[in-house]
Amino acid sequence: MMFVFAYIAQSMGLSHNEWPLRLIYLTEAAFVIVAFVCVLLAGRLRGTGPQPWRGAVAFVGGVSVSLGLIMPFELAPMFFGVHGEWMMATMVLILLYPIAAVLFTLGFSKFMKGDRQSDFAN
Repeated sequence: MMFVFAYIAQSMGLSHNEWPLRLIYLTEAAFVIVAFVCVLLAGRLRGTGPQPWRGAVAFVGGVSVSLGLIMPFELAPMFFGVHGEWMMATMVLILLYPIAAVLFTLGFSKFMKGDRQSDFAN
């Protein structure tokens, strides 16, 4: 969806301060902030938190990290004025969102299952 907003804004000749592009910047910032908060929560809940909370943090963190990492690469050609094959090639990155979300969610889950005591014993 962000790709569509960026394309429309660019084709209309809007500057980077106009609402569609500003929305993209704010959305990207929100994903990064939520991912950072989830990393902090994952460290806090590691080995001790209730399972529903750990599952929620893992899911939200995994999705936020995947969107926060892939979206800039997907939208980069728009902001650098690239057209043609490069623009179409970045649309393939859309397929990576669910794969990355699953991998990051599993990573968060595995991290939070860790035992805090074993970290201090080494």
